[in-house]
Amino acid sequence: MKTFVYLVFTCFISTGAFMGALYSKTPMLLYALGFGIWALFLWGVYRRMKKNDERRDMERQFRDYMRYQLRKPAR
Repeated sequence: MKTFVYLVFTCFISTGAFMGALYSKTPMLLYALGFGIWALFLWGVYRRMKKNDERRDMERQFRDYMRYQLRKPAR
């Protein structure tokens, strides 16, 4: 849900920047803003996906460890 909200804000900001670049005397600044906001969005999505993958991997390792502890023979 948070990603969808970020996507909507990114679309609005970049659309405004690109439309403003059409009638601007210095359009390169607005093009940079439009593409920069997309770069920030993609970087944020990549970072969240990486964090979720690491969390999932740690949870899997913990489950494997606990499963091993339950099956370990008593001495």
